Amino acid sequence: MSVPTMIISDDRAQFSASYGRMDVSVDNVDSQGIWRRWDQHQQVQTIKLEGAHIISDRWQAGVSMPIIQRQYGSDSYSGLGDIAASLSYEYLSDWNYNPYRPKGIGFIQATIPTGKSRADSEVGGLDSRGNGFWAMGVGTMLTKSWALWDVFVMLEWHRSFEKHVSTSLVQGQVRPGRGSNLGFGFGFNWVMYRAGFSLTRTQEDPIETQLSDGNSSWQGQERWDTVALSLSYLQGEQWSWTMSYSDQTVFGDPLNTSLGKSFGLQLQHRWAR
Repeated sequence: MSVPTMIISDDRAQFSASYGRMDVSVDNVDSQGIWRRWDQHQQVQTIKLEGAHIISDRWQAGVSMPIIQRQYGSDSYSGLGDIAASLSYEYLSDWNYNPYRPKGIGFIQATIPTGKSRADSEVGGLDSRGNGFWAMGVGTMLTKSWALWDVFVMLEWHRSFEKHVSTSLVQGQVRPGRGSNLGFGFGFNWVMYRAGFSLTRTQEDPIETQLSDGNSSWQGQERWDTVALSLSYLQGEQWSWTMSYSDQTVFGDPLNTSLGKSFGLQLQHRWAR
């Protein structure tokens, strides 16, 4: 589950369109933490549309919709990913200045499984476009600015719900567990620019598959860390451009996952209150 679309500034509404490309550089990290690379690697391209709007002084709603393409060699699959909708509440405001108190936004997010999961795949997950499970998440974002600097801390916890899967490989109930995202970052602002850094740890519980013959199989706990660098340009009061680079291979102790390096470009429009 990703971080929800939220308005962090004092705007009334925002809309963004982004493009991202991830090249998988480590094809598998096993349960012992051993990294493996194949001769060919997957490439994942994502176009994402996101929007958020203020409901009242402290309440806001957001939605995101990704379109995902996976390619491996000559094989390519594309389609709609998981749609996410969120409701957020500003429980710590910055209406009056305090040198230490952050701005705090709490959120609840629902993930709608419009994308195919790896469990539903007949081609080893190449056509997967998301987790593919109904999920609910809660979390908080804390932000604070001092002159040219800003910092944030983000904590998110989610629970995915089981579903029945029937493929040529698996027939039975798939039971995903809980997961979390913990991140922090900071930025430096000058004139019309912002340079940012962030580090996020993602963790997903083991997934149990209860087969129709009564046996069970388990997919181990997943864990990885993402380091991201960004550069933003504020074009007037309403438009901004952001370029970003992220890398999952430079930090942490990943388990049961693939690792990639990504480049992204985002265009955002904001409407003032």
